[in-house]
Amino acid sequence: MHEDYLKWFFKENGLDREKPPPAAAQAYIHIKLLLEDVDLKEIMSEYEFQELPGREEALLMEKEEIDSATTSEQLIHYMRRGADIMNQQALVRRALDFEDEIVPEIISMLKTSLNDLFIELSTRVLAVCGKDISDELAEIYDEVRDPYAKSMILVVMGFKADETRIPWLTKKFKALKLEYPNDDHCYGAFYALAEIEQRFYEGNETFSATQPGAILPQ
Repeated sequence: MHEDYLKWFFKENGLDREKPPPAAAQAYIHIKLLLEDVDLKEIMSEYEFQELPGREEALLMEKEEIDSATTSEQLIHYMRRGADIMNQQALVRRALDFEDEIVPEIISMLKTSLNDLFIELSTRVLAVCGKDISDELAEIYDEVRDPYAKSMILVVMGFKADETRIPWLTKKFKALKLEYPNDDHCYGAFYALAEIEQRFYEGNETFSATQPGAILPQ
């Protein structure tokens, strides 16, 4: 439906590989790991625990706290507080056990939240949940105060929206790039479009935003 449009978009809007990957890249990678059921521990340094004495014990205590949560309110509290990166996948998966209660709540909270940790974890919950929330996210987008939260919501749209949202996403890319020229918020839309390209046009002989080295940090 929009294959040529996507091809043009990625030719006109690339990434500067001389700069660090945008925040949206990290969000995208974390979501991919969750969806592909790749344990973060498998790709982290084997020296993680050796470099930080006492970390393993702290991780185990935090993991037990997450696993023992019995309400969505407790899990939202943990998401707002944040978790060690090694326990974040467990926190997201545990939150999904309360999907019916937690998804509407975090969507509402994203309108006003300025808590980056909460925003990042919410992004993963929303992207991986089984609910069709693309229309709801599009409806609340303009009410979201924090441009970082807007960027993360756009990443989620890449995993939830269909091809009809491609023009909408390109408009959000341009708007964020114009409003925040010194930040990388617009790349939430970039990665959303990359994921939509992969989902709907994989295997086509067009420019691929997700080809090796194109968007993922080296």
